[in-house]
Amino acid sequence: MMRSMFSGVSGLKGHQTRMDVVGNNIANVNTTGFKASRVTFADMISQNLSGASGPDGTIGGVNPKQIGLGMGVASTDLIYTNGSVQQTGKNTDVAISRGDGLFVVSKGEQKYYTRNGAFTFDAQGNLTLSGTGMYVQGYMANNGQVTPSGENTTKIQIPAGKSMEAKSTISASYTKNLNATTQGYEVANTLVRYADGTSGTTNNYAPTEAGKLVLTTDKGKKFYIASSAPNQNVGAPPNGVLYKSKITSVTASATGKVDAELSLDPNNSSSPKAISGVTVPVVRTGTTSLDSGTYAYGDAYNISGKIKSIHSITGTSDVELELEADNTISPGATGIKVTVPKPTSFTYKVGDTYTGQLKITKLKPLAGATVTTADGNSAVLSAPMATAITSSSAEYEHTGNAADGNITAITRESTYEFGGKRVSSVALNTKSGASIAGLIGKEYNRGDTFYPSVTTLVTVYDSLGAAHSIPVVFTKAANNKWTMSLGTGGDTYSIPEKDGTTTNVTLTKSELTFDSTGAYLSGSAALNLTYGNGASPQQVSMNLAAVTQYSGTSTVSATSDGNAAGTLSSVSIDSSGVITGTYTNNVRRVEAQIAMAQFNNPSGLTKMGGNLYQESNNSGTRTVSGASDIGTELTTSALEMSNVDIADQFSDMIITQRGFQSNSKIITVSDEMLETLINMKR
Repeated sequence: MMRSMFSGVSGLKGHQTRMDVVGNNIANVNTTGFKASRVTFADMISQNLSGASGPDGTIGGVNPKQIGLGMGVASTDLIYTNGSVQQTGKNTDVAISRGDGLFVVSKGEQKYYTRNGAFTFDAQGNLTLSGTGMYVQGYMANNGQVTPSGENTTKIQIPAGKSMEAKSTISASYTKNLNATTQGYEVANTLVRYADGTSGTTNNYAPTEAGKLVLTTDKGKKFYIASSAPNQNVGAPPNGVLYKSKITSVTASATGKVDAELSLDPNNSSSPKAISGVTVPVVRTGTTSLDSGTYAYGDAYNISGKIKSIHSITGTSDVELELEADNTISPGATGIKVTVPKPTSFTYKVGDTYTGQLKITKLKPLAGATVTTADGNSAVLSAPMATAITSSSAEYEHTGNAADGNITAITRESTYEFGGKRVSSVALNTKSGASIAGLIGKEYNRGDTFYPSVTTLVTVYDSLGAAHSIPVVFTKAANNKWTMSLGTGGDTYSIPEKDGTTTNVTLTKSELTFDSTGAYLSGSAALNLTYGNGASPQQVSMNLAAVTQYSGTSTVSATSDGNAAGTLSSVSIDSSGVITGTYTNNVRRVEAQIAMAQFNNPSGLTKMGGNLYQESNNSGTRTVSGASDIGTELTTSALEMSNVDIADQFSDMIITQRGFQSNSKIITVSDEMLETLINMKR
């Protein structure tokens, strides 16, 4: 009977242990990453009353006679199943959503393991386990590349406001398509627009590249200087004759008038036959000087005035019109009369406004007037022009002086000229009647087949981190063949920058060719850049091998490396634990990767409290690497919930309670039996 009592006691102790485990599970039902445990029982050693005997020829076998001496706790097993994932919205929270990996954290030289991914950055930018301050272990990136290196982990440190250095562009890669069926047009003639505001058409357009040095001053002035100009110094005023070029126009204003001489023009039907009441040619000077508008020698000057009276001229078909003082021949003067042919389609009436034209035969810009020349320069005169403009070949010479300001930059700008004048744009008039914009640096002849170009922009970062947009143009030359050029159509291009400097680009290239299936065959290109902002010259190689030529739309585009300087603005973590930083220069760069540990027997880890585990003799071999390397998947902005199942725990609680009650009955019944035995002696 004593044996039954001790068996009951062992049952009570075992079920009490099981209740302790159930209670701990329920207590941690909301603990992040908690893994539930279970208790298993085993019977204890049995007392042998007699051993077993085997059968022989005369009698059968006999089983052993054994009396069990109770039960004991066989194990407390860690149930290592994944818990559900709970979204938190905090970008540094990480949940282990698949696999049996663990995060690695450290305190000094001691390393621990945890399923709790409630991480945060401390004051020094270290990624730590919230509530304990332990450092989360991982691998730091080098130049945006991270390579997991097993046990060689370190703390992850990403300081807020971390800076990214500027990196110059080395290469640009082109992808996507050029339209194989780009329509061609036959050229009829070319409309050329010049920098001085004039324009003209030609059957054969063959521009010449005319690179010029450009001076920029602190007064906002810009000068294209001749090759014969003397050496100039930044920080000093321009000196000597900067340029001498043919005058294309003068502009008058209220603060910069222009004296003019206006003559009759027999070749212009809108010109009067005679003018009386004022000396002809009409001299506009003093109070009647031109005070608005842009003019050129030989141009027509519009005249007008209200008709005061009308007189027929005997013996002719002409009429004489007397104009009011509002006339523009000699403003303010009365008695001005113009002789004009009698009109056939209308009748002059008193009070009507007469309009006509005179020829400009002399111009003399005064101080404040603007003189524009064929080389693209414009100058505001500080004094009246010494010599009047009396021919279309008149030139203006500008000498640098203190009034121009101090030179802030000297750069070279690539320009194109045609007919001795700087070209600003060209338009191709086709035989089909269309007018299509062309490239100022490309030659066009009547009868040529013209293909519209495809312009792309390549972003290039210089050694100082400044971005420059380079227009690279693709133009179909023939079936399966394309040429490349810069924005002007030539192989040189100048970009005026916001800081007043100029970036000069040259293109070296070969033709881009494709096979009959639209696949790339050959073609190469490189950009060579020099800067006026102090950045180092650089070469950018262009990879064209991924470009295709199929029928459809031209979608060709370029991506380039390099970046401007930037500051870290935010971080994100992906499913492999890779931490990526986003910078203010719109560049995303890998900063680090969280290390993960895996054990052959994670249930054999020793619990240390605080959601931490340590290795034990039975946890097995440890593997440390990136999450994807050990088959683990992470979910960011989320935490792993406890895997405790309340329904299971409550069921276990009831079963445990009944087991405890049953064992207590063993003790009480055994006690009653002992009492009966004792009571036999009275």
